[in-house]
Amino acid sequence: MEMMQVRTEAKPKSIRVLSAIGPGDVVNAFRDWTGGVRTISETSITFSSQEFDFFKRHDIPFWVISSHPRREMLNDGVNRIENRPRGTTKPVSGLMFQAVQLLYALSLLRSAIRFRATHAIIDSGTTHWFALSLFRLAGIEPYPNFHNVYWPVGHKPQGAVKRAILRLDGLFFRHCARAVLGVSPECGRQASLLAGRATQFVDYRIQFESGDFETLPKPVLSLPMRIMFAGRIEENKGVFDILTICQLLSARRPNRFVFDICGAGGASDALAAEIAARQLGSSVILHGKLLRPELLKVYGRSHLVIVPTRSTFCEGLPGVCAEAVIAGRPVLTSRLSNALEALHGAVVEAREDDPVDYAGKIEALDDDPERYSELVRHTVLVRGQFLNPSFGLTTALERCLLDVARMPDSGPVPMDHTTTEKGRAFAHRGRAKASNARQLGFAVSSFSAGAGSADGRRE
Repeated sequence: MEMMQVRTEAKPKSIRVLSAIGPGDVVNAFRDWTGGVRTISETSITFSSQEFDFFKRHDIPFWVISSHPRREMLNDGVNRIENRPRGTTKPVSGLMFQAVQLLYALSLLRSAIRFRATHAIIDSGTTHWFALSLFRLAGIEPYPNFHNVYWPVGHKPQGAVKRAILRLDGLFFRHCARAVLGVSPECGRQASLLAGRATQFVDYRIQFESGDFETLPKPVLSLPMRIMFAGRIEENKGVFDILTICQLLSARRPNRFVFDICGAGGASDALAAEIAARQLGSSVILHGKLLRPELLKVYGRSHLVIVPTRSTFCEGLPGVCAEAVIAGRPVLTSRLSNALEALHGAVVEAREDDPVDYAGKIEALDDDPERYSELVRHTVLVRGQFLNPSFGLTTALERCLLDVARMPDSGPVPMDHTTTEKGRAFAHRGRAKASNARQLGFAVSSFSAGAGSADGRRE
């Protein structure tokens, strides 16, 4: 099998990176990484630790900044690790929201200039993409990193302000973004649609330790069928739809289904109250946010994982989908999760925002143990992409900052992202993996803006 060779060549001496990541506590994450400690609250290998691995491997000076509300700065030689909260920790809207976004971008730019950064890796949600044009004007190469898509598939931004921002962001992707990173092919398609031309896109996957899942039993349909949700407890994650699904199933097939809901969020109290109001306490169990060992136990008891994200939320590719297939559990979701390509054969598609259809898909599996067993078998074929560092963020950063930096600017050359040589080699590993080759392509690709509209193709 052709595998990515670990790069040992010296980095260009000029590379210095400012990285703006999400709202997690990156200072404590760095302490865990330097101490060789895995964060017990995380099931996956954290993205921040993969960035640190990249910087260490290539001796690249870095300043990593998160928007965690607890302000703290840690110096490690020339490197800096910082929790830098936004101007407000309260939800804001309108002009105040726009001001907070732009001021945070200016704050990052000031730090990048002060640090003499040559490259900036900016995660989605950090600020408006068009604000990163200032980095390019300052001579700093910006690399957008899509953990979430720009818009839910089939639901482009509406309203005058959102459309205006979309046009400005499009100018940034067309003229200022040399390459884009992202967690699913849909991220690359949307970047090209924004740019109006083919875009160099580096696809990668969330990564896990296989040993965490090795002791989990293989699922076999039994009564009751246990259906698991793991994620933030928010309305746009579809948690209230789960209650409707449960009601429909309980009315038609009493005592055959139990839903385990794991996680915490702003809607936790409202969800608990609604469960009580609908008298679903015996069929819907709230576990709260669990540490890794307890969460894995819930996976071990489950038969199916449900990801009912609504059309009001922009998923990239939910980590729970990866956890599910590594655990040998099929996934029930809609195209809005952007998981249908990556999990082909191990996923059941339901119509978005439609609890009735979700309930019908669960009933169909309940009636067809052979179909369920086939889905379970396919989890083995698709889980490798989430257990191989060659397809993680560290290697993606190597391809982006060390490889793409040497390439000429992308032109409008369409390439089938899912049929690259490395993708085919990886997909063919093991028995019967040839049929899944189109799922596992991770080399640098050039997505054509005209090849597969995000609003027109099934995800």
